[in-house]
Amino acid sequence: MSSSLTIQKAINKEKTVELYKQIQKKKRRNQYTVEFNFGSNIDVTKLKEIVVINQNIPHCIPQNIIFRLNSNIQFPVTVESQYQLGYLNIDPHSYNYKIARYDKQNSYHIFNLEPIHRPFTSFEIIKEVLMKEGAQLFEGFEQFHKKNSDITKYKIVNETQLLDFEHKIQGPVTLYIQKNKNGIITTIARIMNDDYLQMLGIDEEMLKDYIFQTGMLPQSFAGDGNIRWSQTLAQIFQCNASMTFGQLMLINYQGQKFPVYLRSQNFHLFNQDDNSYTEYLYYFYDVESKWINKRLIEQNSIDYFNKKTLIINEDTDQLECQRRCRFRKL
Repeated sequence: MSSSLTIQKAINKEKTVELYKQIQKKKRRNQYTVEFNFGSNIDVTKLKEIVVINQNIPHCIPQNIIFRLNSNIQFPVTVESQYQLGYLNIDPHSYNYKIARYDKQNSYHIFNLEPIHRPFTSFEIIKEVLMKEGAQLFEGFEQFHKKNSDITKYKIVNETQLLDFEHKIQGPVTLYIQKNKNGIITTIARIMNDDYLQMLGIDEEMLKDYIFQTGMLPQSFAGDGNIRWSQTLAQIFQCNASMTFGQLMLINYQGQKFPVYLRSQNFHLFNQDDNSYTEYLYYFYDVESKWINKRLIEQNSIDYFNKKTLIINEDTDQLECQRRCRFRKL
């Protein structure tokens, strides 16, 4: 199985080749180099044809406040639930990043991200906004901010150590790859495996359709039941700052909440060529097998695509369906 490091290297190489590839363009000929007999019987109807181009423009998430931070901390102030994939929440990265490329390697789904260019928000403004919600929220943010920004606390490893670690990965996992260059941290990619999708109650077809339609990524965090968003957010900040999570509640496509034991691990690679640091941030989910139900995933796919069930084949225990429409807005 290919590692995320190997996959990302291959993708970056392809991007570099495309970036420097020479574009050959034939010299354009005009009316002075092409003989045209005016008044002749030449058919010019093709010149009058109108070409209509249809393009699906992804939805955007309207936000009252959008923060962009040097420390790359993502959090929403308001969420538009109509853009969610079922009951799954929207990955906060969708507020500041666009999906530039999607790849599938073995059981891994790789989403390369590019930042949406907007001015950086100063630390003082963030402090003013968060302190209005409570000191605990700002303290959690400040801890997370320092953890991301302080390069003296980075756990530097070599590529061999990272590969050895990845070969031992089992079960549902998600990975964020972030780069710190000149004090500005950006997310390069998000990776999730098939086991993670099954835990969410979705399949590859649903994921791809949702992403191509909306340009957003789903995630499974359900919150802790607090009414005030600030209390939940403070907990997220503190857990990410200390890299300790423990048991928490996730939510799947159907809205069922279930417990998992969440572990996290991160490593940094140092690139001498451009004096940058690349972080590999892993999240591992220990979940009971009863929450991964393939029949339920099939039913979720029928619901998502608004399919019509035709026959239930008792011999093969499979559903035969006919899709009524390609996409149903949720």
